[in-house]
Amino acid sequence: MAPIECYERFLSGEARRFTHASLAALINRFSGVDDVISLAGGLPPAAAFPLERIDATTRTGLTVSLGEEGQLAYLAQQYNFNPQGHTPLLASLRDLTQRLHGVPVPAAPAGGEGPWAAKQGGGAAQAPAGPGEEAAGDAGAGPAPAAPPAPLPPRDLVLCSGAIHGIFAAIACLTDPGDTLVVDEYTYTHALECVFLPRDLRLLPVRGDEQGMDPADLEAQLRAVAAAAASGGAGGAGAVRAPRLAYVIPTGHNPTGAIMGEGRKRELLQVASRHDLMIIEDDAYWWLTYPQPGSQAQAQAEAQAQAQAGPADAAERPQDPSLQAGLGGLPRSLLSLDGEGRVLRVDTFSKLLGPGYRLGWLTAPLPLVPKLANWVMGSTVGPCSVTQVLVHQLLQRWGWEGFDTYLRGLQASRGGGADAALYASRAAAAHAAALEHLGPLGAEWRQAHGGMFMWIRLPVPDVGALLDSLVAARVVVAPGGMFATRGLQATLVVDDGRQGPGTPAEGPGPGPVASPFLRLSFAGLPPAAVAEGMRRLAGATREALAGAAGEGGAGGAAGGQGHAAE
Repeated sequence: MAPIECYERFLSGEARRFTHASLAALINRFSGVDDVISLAGGLPPAAAFPLERIDATTRTGLTVSLGEEGQLAYLAQQYNFNPQGHTPLLASLRDLTQRLHGVPVPAAPAGGEGPWAAKQGGGAAQAPAGPGEEAAGDAGAGPAPAAPPAPLPPRDLVLCSGAIHGIFAAIACLTDPGDTLVVDEYTYTHALECVFLPRDLRLLPVRGDEQGMDPADLEAQLRAVAAAAASGGAGGAGAVRAPRLAYVIPTGHNPTGAIMGEGRKRELLQVASRHDLMIIEDDAYWWLTYPQPGSQAQAQAEAQAQAQAGPADAAERPQDPSLQAGLGGLPRSLLSLDGEGRVLRVDTFSKLLGPGYRLGWLTAPLPLVPKLANWVMGSTVGPCSVTQVLVHQLLQRWGWEGFDTYLRGLQASRGGGADAALYASRAAAAHAAALEHLGPLGAEWRQAHGGMFMWIRLPVPDVGALLDSLVAARVVVAPGGMFATRGLQATLVVDDGRQGPGTPAEGPGPGPVASPFLRLSFAGLPPAAVAEGMRRLAGATREALAGAAGEGGAGGAAGGQGHAAE
C-alpha cells in the first residue's frame, strides 16, 4: 500500500487556516549566525535574568549545570523561537527516534553516530524491521525476504508541553467539531474530558481485550458508520460523519493496562489503511514495558537467575527484577510499522523523567509538522525553555549507555529496599496482594506487564456506587465509569443498527457511567501501602456484597481469581 501523498483531506478547518509564525521564523532564521546584529525581536537581555547558573544533581551523583558555557543559563531563560523546539534537544530526539523506531528524520546521523553515539557495550537498540518485515529474532520467523522492505515515510518532531498538549495539538489539527473520533470503550479520562468532549467530537467506541483495541470490532464499527454516513443518517448532534482519526494507547493502556502485540498493531494498521484513517499513537507508558513471558529478555533473565541459584532453590527463585530489556527491548511501535504515514506518535518525559517537566514530543509525517508546530507556538510559544535546556544537558551527560542504565532501573528496581522498588517490582507485589485480598471475592484482573495500572473487575454492578464505602474505609480508587466512552451524550451508536447519540449522561461532561471496573495504580506508593489498600478495598467490597445479599440482591461471588473481562 502506497504512502499518503497529500494530507489535505485530514486537516481541520483550523489547520488549513494556519500560516507560519512569521516573526518567530525570522528571529529563528538568524539565531546563532555569526556577526548578525538582530534588532527584530523583543528579547530581554541576559542582564535582565535573575539566574546566572542552574545546577542539578541526579540520584546517582551526576551533575548537570546550566551556566555561561554555551550560554545555557541564558538560553534556559529566553524565548525559544524554533517552532519545533530547542534545537539541540530536537537533534537528540531525532537521533533517538531513528534508533528506536527506524523512521527517517531530517539531519539523521549516518552510521548510528550522533548526539547519543553508544559507547562500546552500551546496548544500543537495534533498528526495527520495516513494515512488511519480521523483526530479527522473532520466534517462528521465516527466511529473510527476497527484497528489502519499502522504506518508511519520513517524519519529523515537534516538542510540546507533555502528552496532553501533544494530543490537543493533534486533535485541533486533524478534527473539526462534530467529527467522529474512534476511541477505546475505556480511554484516558483527561483527554476525554479536556480535549475530545470540549472539541464537540462524536465518539465511536471500539471493544478491547488484553491487547487493547480489537481490529475486528473496529472494522465492523467503521463499516456501520460508513453506511450510516452514506445514507445521510443523522442524530441529535447532526449528520453522521465517517471518522478520519483514531486514538489508541498501545502500551500499558490507561486505564486497562493492556499491551498491544506486534501482530495486533499490524492488523490495526491494515484496518486504518482500508478505511483511510490516521492514528494518534499515545504511548506515554511505552518506556515502562516489562519483559513479557517467553520474550528473549525474559529468557535471558531466567537463565541468569537460575545460574546464580543453588540446586535446591533454582526452581523457586524469582526473576531478578533488575534484569530488564532497557532501550533495546522496547516493543515495536505503530510508528515503526507504518509504511503509509498514518501514525502520529505522542511521547512524553512525564513517565520517563517526571510529570513536572511538562515536556513531550510529537512524531508526525513531514507535511503535518508545520501545522502542529504552528498550533504549539500559538498555544504556548513552545515548551518551557528551562526544561528543554536542562533535559537536553541531562541526556547528553548520560549518553546512550547511561540513559539505558537509567531506564532499566526505572522499569525494575533501583535497590535500597521495598520503598525503592520500581515498576516491575511494584506490579508483581500488587498482583500478589490482589491474589490474597481480592481473589477470594471473585474479582478479575490481569497481571500488569507494563505501565502503572491494574484494571480490576469487582463482583458488583457499579464501582462508582461504592465510593462512600471506600471513603469510609480510607482507600481511593478510580471507578471505571470515569473512563467510559459508551453511554455518553457524545457517543455514536451504530453497532445495533441505530445511528446518532447514545443515552445522554446526567449533567455536562462524561457523567456517571455505571461500570464494574476500577483502575488501581500501584506506581506511587510502596508495596506495603498498596497491599494495605487492597485489604481495605476488599473489606469495603465484602460489606457491599453482604448488604446486597441482605436486601435480596446479588449474593457473594464465587471465590478464586478469573481473567479480566474484555
